[in-house]
Amino acid sequence: MLQLLTSADANQPEHPRRRLLFWLAWSLLISAIYWILGPYSYLRIQDNADFNIPLRIAAARDLLTHGITYWQPKFSTGMPSLIHPNADSFLIDGLPYLLLPAWAVHGLVMWLQRFLAGYFTFRLCREILRFDPVAATFSGLAFSLYLWGVQDIRLLDALGLPAIAMTLLLFENILARPGWRPLPLALLLGLFTALVAQSVLYTFFILVGLPFWFRIVRGRRIAEIWAPCTLFALGITLGETPQLLALLAYSPVTSRGMDPLTGPIPIPSLADMFHQVWDVIGWRLFPQNGLYLGLFAIGMLIAKGRATWAWRLFALHMIVAIGSEFGFWLQCVWQEWISPGRGNLLDFNQFTIFLGPLLGGAGLHLARQNSATLPKAGRIGITTITALALLLPLISWSDTTRKLLHRLSTDNFTVQFQNPVLKKLGALGDHATAPFRVGSVGTWPPTVASASGDRIYPAQLHAYGLESVDGYYRLHSARYHQFWRRVIAKSLAAHPEQRERTIKWYYLFMRPEPRFAERATLQANDWFNIELLSLANTRFLISQWPLQHPSLAPWHDPREELIQGRAWEEKRLREKVWMTLTGSIPHNAYYVYENRAVLPRLIVPEQARLFADGSTLLDAMERATLQELATTLFVERRDFPEWSEETLRPLAQGEARFTRYTPDHLEITATSHGAGWLLITNAHDPYWRVTINGAPGTIRPVDHAFQGIELPAGESRLALDYHPPYRPGK
Repeated sequence: MLQLLTSADANQPEHPRRRLLFWLAWSLLISAIYWILGPYSYLRIQDNADFNIPLRIAAARDLLTHGITYWQPKFSTGMPSLIHPNADSFLIDGLPYLLLPAWAVHGLVMWLQRFLAGYFTFRLCREILRFDPVAATFSGLAFSLYLWGVQDIRLLDALGLPAIAMTLLLFENILARPGWRPLPLALLLGLFTALVAQSVLYTFFILVGLPFWFRIVRGRRIAEIWAPCTLFALGITLGETPQLLALLAYSPVTSRGMDPLTGPIPIPSLADMFHQVWDVIGWRLFPQNGLYLGLFAIGMLIAKGRATWAWRLFALHMIVAIGSEFGFWLQCVWQEWISPGRGNLLDFNQFTIFLGPLLGGAGLHLARQNSATLPKAGRIGITTITALALLLPLISWSDTTRKLLHRLSTDNFTVQFQNPVLKKLGALGDHATAPFRVGSVGTWPPTVASASGDRIYPAQLHAYGLESVDGYYRLHSARYHQFWRRVIAKSLAAHPEQRERTIKWYYLFMRPEPRFAERATLQANDWFNIELLSLANTRFLISQWPLQHPSLAPWHDPREELIQGRAWEEKRLREKVWMTLTGSIPHNAYYVYENRAVLPRLIVPEQARLFADGSTLLDAMERATLQELATTLFVERRDFPEWSEETLRPLAQGEARFTRYTPDHLEITATSHGAGWLLITNAHDPYWRVTINGAPGTIRPVDHAFQGIELPAGESRLALDYHPPYRPGK
């Protein structure tokens, strides 16, 4: 692999060492805002801080504490670890979290992404596309800064999208080798890609884009590329096998599977497909890549269109931008396994993110190559365009970096993950025998444009060792998603746009009305069902606003943080930067409330109610009082076919407690004064097993989303273990 990375094209000399030093220096410069201030460096919140970093911190902590586990209890009452993105690209952004502080890993990955994006794009343009050095440098600069700012390359991209030029260059070297030698190398490259790239966002478009690149742009024959491309795909598949097996096992029962409460999404008509393609052309091709397409057009005009290779590059750009819409059509056909509600997952138009800078560089190369045919004024114009093209990335970086400096007070690692109040909350109690959950009452889910650290995000809490009742990850249980809609039913009824987002994007969040941007007191029960939150073992609510409810007792009032925050806003930028350097940034202001009505994780109900279907069961739970939820087992007829209204009897009373609580293994001691049932408010999952006094038992879904176990009379010792079908040796 190292030989492939360092070797140059056979017809080109190796790049001078100073070019490598240039790209190292450039990538250090443009990534400096992510690492130069250490734990106070800038941190892009969306995906990184509201999702990826806290989950990787949690995964690393659990690995050190419990070893390799396959269930993660921190995510919305629990979900399989391997269907979560923190299982992907482990080599680049998983393993380092065991060795380095999270802020250092983040800065390292941001630098590495930009170095690979710039350096290998430059090399691809010089060695393969034969751009002149200036045009190749422009393409490298442009791609290394693509969507610079709050929308830039993310931790989630790992070494997928940023390293796409490296992958293409490696494959060029593979195809240049004689005989059968390309085949094992292609397989190894696929395995390597699986270890360093995020599968969901990257694998599909590189599997489709790779053969398109070599057939259309490079003009390779199908017979020449099909075998290496197939083995490359096989290598990725083998590397992703654990995740693929987990997704195959779980897709039908996750929120991404078809939702029986909303029904299947209709297959788009031809008219709908045409409209969507038009949207892609209007959004992806021109606003995002307008500068590059403009340079391409200038170059082609000067070259009088006599550049077949450039037309091939443009053709690929159009094909991947438009053709990927057929992926959405396939999702609608296969929606039981790949729900289209989340949007287009079979999406390879991300190739346009890479192709845009290449088109710009191609136009600049053609313009410079043919400038001798222009009059003097035209040559001066080309020189001016070249200078501007090279200056624009530097100006863009400088301007956006200055703007990002204003966000350091909220968008940095220390403020997000070293909050003293949340650290104190994470250290509270004994999670091994008396676990509890927390909920976050924050703003709407993050968007690319608005993501900022002055909000509270559900996944943020995992960095503090806390289990959340809510979250933005979209592969939680479909049953729990349906339960959650009842938790926030009042909010959904009042705000249709929130209902649409909850159903389409599967987010689990508690969002008050947007007009509560100020610190107005919220009547909690006007927005979410405290009784259902109590049933789900939600002991604390962390909020941006003061809350009012008879069951909520203030645990932390952020009066001091609010005063410090207002004083901070009045300071000049240079003062803010200096205070950041000296560690004097005010912490975010969060109201924390303890729910005095919280129910324990283990409940021994006194009675059972049987319902014909899940919808009527959830209706009854939504209307139930806290006392009813604490004493009643709500069950559905399909899960208890042997039960009937006539045979329902009061359940035996009893009590239960944890003696051990780890991700994959639970131990419980229960006492029942007769035949009874135990309700565990952990997410029901078909692959949990239970033994009762050493004998196999059965776990059934109860209260729609949780686990239920029948108890014999007397004292029982229960052991619950997680055994998914893809677990080695199980």
